[in-house]
Amino acid sequence: MSETQLFRLGAEVRCADGECGELKSLVVRPGDDVVTHLVVEQKHGQVPGKLVPLGLAGTEPSASASGQIQLGCTMAEYGQLDPAEETYSYPSNEEYQTRPENSGASWPYYAPPGVMGAPGLPSEPGIPQDFTVDAVPDELPGEEEVFRGEHVHAKDGNIGHVQGIAVDPATGRVTFVLLRTGRLWSHRAVLVPRSAVAEVGADGFHLDITVQQVRDLPPADTDHPAG
Repeated sequence: MSETQLFRLGAEVRCADGECGELKSLVVRPGDDVVTHLVVEQKHGQVPGKLVPLGLAGTEPSASASGQIQLGCTMAEYGQLDPAEETYSYPSNEEYQTRPENSGASWPYYAPPGVMGAPGLPSEPGIPQDFTVDAVPDELPGEEEVFRGEHVHAKDGNIGHVQGIAVDPATGRVTFVLLRTGRLWSHRAVLVPRSAVAEVGADGFHLDITVQQVRDLPPADTDHPAG
């Protein structure tokens, strides 16, 4: 059984010479289930996130016991990567228009107040306002993001939330989904084989196994995930 590379969503991400942020999401190419990029952002969002090619995360079976992700680049090289977010400005006297679903933000479309980090209506006319949108739909068309906490549905009911993804380090293909089941005081982590995922939709992951079959999976050894 070969080892796999486990990416815990929310894990600390480090460059060769310093910490660069935390893992916000993973970008997956649906056609072949390959993870292509990591989306890394600073913990307090002072700087736009970055799209990190999977190859920069190395090929070692991941993660220290802490789940930390080590990138094969310096902070300076990390800073040159494509942004995962884009910031746009608009004049405050323009009307808000809803940004079309699954499209990149472009003039004259504006995010409505309170959506995707957009500010509310300005208090003074004529003052330019900024809003930030996810750049993945534009930068990586056709690819999809997996976020921490996405719902997981078994055949006969909800079973938990996504906590990470395990991949084959040689190919980048998804091998397991790290799932947290149960309530806060009795939760456990299990690795659900990719073969048990029937569909990924707007409401989360849908499995083709039952709640009981998920509960029968062994607890995940997240330090040594096996493929």
